[in-house]
Amino acid sequence: MGPIKFNSLFRIHSVTISFALKKRKLNFLIVIFIFNIISAKAQTPLDANLSINNNTGIFSLVIPDSTNISEIELQIGSNENPTEVFEHIFIYDQTSGLPNGLSFSRSGVTINLGLGTITPLNIYHVKTRLKNGSGDWSDWYEFVGN
Repeated sequence: MGPIKFNSLFRIHSVTISFALKKRKLNFLIVIFIFNIISAKAQTPLDANLSINNNTGIFSLVIPDSTNISEIELQIGSNENPTEVFEHIFIYDQTSGLPNGLSFSRSGVTINLGLGTITPLNIYHVKTRLKNGSGDWSDWYEFVGN
């Protein structure tokens, strides 16, 4: 075999660099794509509590951040029928114009939702989730209580 010419060596090195740059660009695009998928989901509540006194319900929840929330969905019922007691989608920070008996108040990251009269049950199955400004819903935050 004869000596390798500088010109062909340069082409091999150039192709290797070009491939490495394309691979790096592809990896970057994959990372951006995965980040967009992950960040599209809305934030999930950190904690929630349902209190009922004289058949009047108050639902309290703590959210991770008070920005980028557009709606709060709440369902209360039994395991057999998760919406038999209460179901409503609250508009975030809407304090007036709510249906009769409902209320919304917020202090920082703590939200209190007045639910009006609640049907008495021995055990309540509660589900809530948040919608962000892009229209994406969080996972359900669920608990069972009495």
